[in-house]
Amino acid sequence: MQLFETNFTSLDWGIVVAYLVISIFVGIWANRYVGNIAGYLVAGRTLRIRLALATMTGTEIGLVTVMYSAELGFTQQYASLYLALYELVILLFIGLTGVVVYRLRESRVLTIPEFYQKRYSRGVRVLGGVMMVMSGVLNMGLFLKAGALFLVSVTGFTEPDWLQQVMVSTFDYHEPVGLKLIMTALLLLVLFYTVLGGMISVVITDLIQFVILGTAMVVVTLFVVSEIGFDGFSEVVTVQNGYFDPTSTDNPSTAKLDDGIGPVTLTAQFVVLSVALMLWPTGVSRTLAVKTPEIARQLYLCSTIPFLARRSLPVLWGIGAFAFFHSHPVLNEQFQAALQSGGDVNTQAAMPLFLAKIIPSGLLGLVTAGMVAAFMSTHDSYLLCWSGVITQDVVAPLMKNQLTNKQRILITRVAIVATGIMLLTWGLWYEISSNLWQYMAITGTVYLAGVFPVVIGGLYWSRSSSAGAYIALLAGLTGVLGLDPCVKFLNSLFIAMDTTIAVNSNILMLMTFAISLLGFVAGSMLWPDDRSNIPQSMTSEGADQ
Repeated sequence: MQLFETNFTSLDWGIVVAYLVISIFVGIWANRYVGNIAGYLVAGRTLRIRLALATMTGTEIGLVTVMYSAELGFTQQYASLYLALYELVILLFIGLTGVVVYRLRESRVLTIPEFYQKRYSRGVRVLGGVMMVMSGVLNMGLFLKAGALFLVSVTGFTEPDWLQQVMVSTFDYHEPVGLKLIMTALLLLVLFYTVLGGMISVVITDLIQFVILGTAMVVVTLFVVSEIGFDGFSEVVTVQNGYFDPTSTDNPSTAKLDDGIGPVTLTAQFVVLSVALMLWPTGVSRTLAVKTPEIARQLYLCSTIPFLARRSLPVLWGIGAFAFFHSHPVLNEQFQAALQSGGDVNTQAAMPLFLAKIIPSGLLGLVTAGMVAAFMSTHDSYLLCWSGVITQDVVAPLMKNQLTNKQRILITRVAIVATGIMLLTWGLWYEISSNLWQYMAITGTVYLAGVFPVVIGGLYWSRSSSAGAYIALLAGLTGVLGLDPCVKFLNSLFIAMDTTIAVNSNILMLMTFAISLLGFVAGSMLWPDDRSNIPQSMTSEGADQ
């Protein structure tokens, strides 16, 4: 058995292609029902609880979620399950109390930046929209690469010899281009039906993808458990030196020092997840698309089990991959060599390489179609969300809202394509040295650190001001310091200064949240707004009446 050997056959390709063709026709069909910007962005606010739950789950169980969760399962084994526990507790709290989401839906805004204008000013709305898109595009930057890496690993796809020859003879380019080709093809497919149908297309395809993905996750889990067995999962800790205690900074499965999770990481991840589950734009877009504020609250309560599954099951697959490779020394040696070679293979590839060997042909095609469904359901919602923000919260306010519905939809479609091009460029260029989830948490912080005090303060603190909002939103830019190149640069400066100070991305994320919060409070206290210009419904007193 070789590392890149796979059970993927022509039958499996046929299943995947058939699913993709159906998705294209859905986009064409849904385009007939797009009449105004509310229909394009939030499906006319007609979603009931069951459809909203299906489409929200379809969006949030993306292939990138599967990939980063499985990667954590492979590298941190059982210790990585703390994220699933965090998410369960946070969703229960939001669902039982309705904190933030109930009042936000009551405001009847289309986007969070629109709330900024109603509560603060048009300038805050534009800045908030810019920050949201900047963080969102950075956050999505590696989604394409993760999805393409899954397909390359599970299918064993390599570029044809003639293409290699063309790249070498024409461009003097000697690196493999298979991953880049799949990234481009996936992006073009998602752009096609998202541009055509908007949220209506997204809701319909997410419902289909929810069913296919749910079936695929059950199939994969059964095969993983059957292959590894309960004894094999227990041996991960007892025999294979697996990682179990997330409070420890020592990961026994690696040879590196301080390569574990530990208290600082646990704290930073809790803060990031708490704010993201309440205020991440793609989730909020579902909250704003439901019929009533009460349904918005119920949506979070009903999401607890699906979200627990989306976090824990891929972790189980990653743990299974860890056990599988460690019980096959030759394969493990080949995999470690591929990691060290500096090519396209990284720890994200462990899970799909594992699945490609244990799931038989036919079922492997179904599983792959499910993962492609997961990829598409995330990308379409994210692209629509960021482009909607560009239209509604940046361009329209700057044009003093003189745009017609047709013009808004056109701008949104152009923004979808432009965002897609940026995602492809970033995905091809940027290389991460940390795990994929950590990258997403860092880039998400750029938006989350600012939106947290601005929205919470706007909903619950009557003294919140535009000055405080400006400071908080801009302070979120310090979140980029958590990216790998910035962390390395900062630590090199500390070494040059002959100090013992050292920082990591989790410390810098917590600092970003603290700076934004303190800046918001200080700015609001020092430069208060004229409260007579704020609608009563946007104040804490008015919301309580």
